[in-house]
Amino acid sequence: MLLYATKIKMYPGCTDSLRCQDIESICLEGSNNKTYHLRETVHALLKYNPKTVAVKNEEKFFLEAATSPTGNPYVRTENHSKKSDPLLSLPRL
Repeated sequence: MLLYATKIKMYPGCTDSLRCQDIESICLEGSNNKTYHLRETVHALLKYNPKTVAVKNEEKFFLEAATSPTGNPYVRTENHSKKSDPLLSLPRL
């Protein structure tokens, strides 16, 4: 089943950040539910189940698990061609 990322929550002090590493949690919507998950949880989901979460936008962009240079897990849009990551264009809480 495909889930859609519909909202993001940034870490305190990072509300205007344009870095996916500053995302604290992501709202995922399925067929009948809407739940918020920490980025580490979404990272683990995508690591073992790629192409199961997409950004809910005009186009379908799949998310992928990534790791920062310091070893912190985060989530970003897979192979996007836009200047900024489509995940960061979602409404913020």
